[in-house]
Amino acid sequence: MGAYWILLIAAVVVVVQGKLFKRMALKRLNYSRSFKVSTCYEGDSVELIEIIENRKALPVPWLRVESQFRSGLAFDNQLNLDISEGQFNQNHKSFFSLLPWTKILRRHRIIAKRRGLYKLGTVSMTTGDLVGMESIVQSKTLSGGIIVYPMPMDVSDMALPVQTWMGEMLVRRWILEDPFLISGVREYRDGDPLKDIQWKATARTGTLQVHRRDTTADSRLLIYLNIEDHEQMWSKATRPEPIEYGIRLAAGITAHLLSQGMEIGMGTNGTLGEDSTDEAFVPVAGGMTQQHLIFEMLARLELTRKASFHDYLASELSRHEEARDILILSTYVSPRLEEMFQRFRDHGHTIQVFPLGEVSSPAKEVSA
Repeated sequence: MGAYWILLIAAVVVVVQGKLFKRMALKRLNYSRSFKVSTCYEGDSVELIEIIENRKALPVPWLRVESQFRSGLAFDNQLNLDISEGQFNQNHKSFFSLLPWTKILRRHRIIAKRRGLYKLGTVSMTTGDLVGMESIVQSKTLSGGIIVYPMPMDVSDMALPVQTWMGEMLVRRWILEDPFLISGVREYRDGDPLKDIQWKATARTGTLQVHRRDTTADSRLLIYLNIEDHEQMWSKATRPEPIEYGIRLAAGITAHLLSQGMEIGMGTNGTLGEDSTDEAFVPVAGGMTQQHLIFEMLARLELTRKASFHDYLASELSRHEEARDILILSTYVSPRLEEMFQRFRDHGHTIQVFPLGEVSSPAKEVSA
């Protein structure tokens, strides 16, 4: 009889603890993770911080945490982290055991291999009782992520069609003194108009002082990137290498010309992700904020076309009321595109083309 009661009590204990852990194991169990930075460049090393906290008197005998990332982030080898990676996504799995009032903090070192928007997404937590008879699953959607910018190419020594906008040529052609922008005072020089004399500064220094005029650009560049790898492309690029080259090239041109004081804008016939309705276009502007906007668009860009490049340019033609300098980055130039380029020229725009399919060849210029 004694053995019977022992077995009965054991069965009751197993059932009770199973119900208790199933009900309470995920209570006051907090999970969070975040990147230490919100943006980085291809090749950068970043840190992902993961925190699991059991804020109750009941232990968590076992906890399985599963999550998913887009491929393109390479995690360093780490204990208790099982990674299975496919072509587009990678799945992570970890196991934990938490005592009462315990906090676990893990730091993951990650290499950003490819540009893109990497969301933290959803985490699935599974736990249960001491003997594994009962289990409960909870999913948690996390906000945030990281944007990996494309690595800008160094274009300062490249034979590009935008060389006339670079270096000293850029200063001579585009940067003019703006009569409405005043950045201080300087000593009077022969030829300065008398109306520019700053009398208070003259009285203070004892020598003639005039207003120093700031400079401003009188022309702006618009870059169009064609994400089609050939003219008959149906939906998604099957040869992404030249397009990725074009993305890094566009980033390099943007960074270089913005640093020279020019204003840059950019558009493309690609999409910014399946769940995004944002337009893949950044209006012409200048400054570091503009660089971040263009880099973010390039990071999020998917090589899935929204429209053919010909139709995209046709819709873009009505956008511009004033003449623009336009740089086309494309893997091909067809007769239909040549016809579209001529329509732009007829409206006063200047079109120049850099063929992405021949990245080692001299750039082709299409002039008015």
